[in-house]
Amino acid sequence: MLLVVVCLAMARLQLWRAETRGERFEREQAALVATPISLSPEQRQRDELVDRAATVRGHWLPEKTLFLDNKIHHGRPGYQVLTPMQLSGSSSVVLVNRGWLPAPRLRSDVPSVSSASGEREIAGVTRSFETRAFELQETFPEGRIWQHVREDEYRRRSGLDALPVILLQTGTDDDGLIRDWGSPDNPANRHYGYAAMWLVFALLAAAYGFLAWRKK
Repeated sequence: MLLVVVCLAMARLQLWRAETRGERFEREQAALVATPISLSPEQRQRDELVDRAATVRGHWLPEKTLFLDNKIHHGRPGYQVLTPMQLSGSSSVVLVNRGWLPAPRLRSDVPSVSSASGEREIAGVTRSFETRAFELQETFPEGRIWQHVREDEYRRRSGLDALPVILLQTGTDDDGLIRDWGSPDNPANRHYGYAAMWLVFALLAAAYGFLAWRKK
C-alpha cells in the first residue's frame, strides 16, 4: 500500500510539472511571434519583461564578455557567449546571450569572439536570470569563465546596472555563433509519459500486493 501511494504521488508530481512546463512553453512560443517590445532603462519589473520578444539598441561592451561553461551542443562541449549591451543614451545594460561556440582544444585557452563596434539593434527573446539551485559545492566565477549567471551576483561582480532579464539573441550575425535555443517540442509531453509510467508501477504494485494477500 505504501508503494502504491508513493507511485501515485510521483505520478501527480509529473502531472503538475507537465502543466507548469507546458504553460511556460506556450508563453515562450507565443513570444517568438509576438510584436517585440523595446527594452529601456526604465523597465525594471521582471514579471512584465520575461518571456517576451524584445529589441534593444545600444553598443557592445566586449571587455565585459563572459563565457557560460559546460554547454553541450550536438555532443560537443562549449560555451555560451554573454556580452552586455549598453543602452543608447544610458549607463544601463542588457546582458545578451549571443549564442554557442565550441570550446578550445586546451581548457586553459579563453575563447575569442568578435563584437561589432558602433550602435546597433539586436532582436531576441527575454529570459530570467538563473536562480540558485541545490549544489554539492558552491562555485564562484573564475575570470571570464562562469558556471552560473545569477542576477545579484552578476551586478555585484560586473559593476553594471543590468536590467532584470537576459536577452537570447535571435537572427543572423557575422560573429560565427550558433543560436539554437532548444527543441520546438512541448516538454509537457515527456512529463505526461513519466506520469503514465508511475501509474503503471502503481497498478503493478497493487496487483502484486493483492496476489500476495490471496496466497497468504
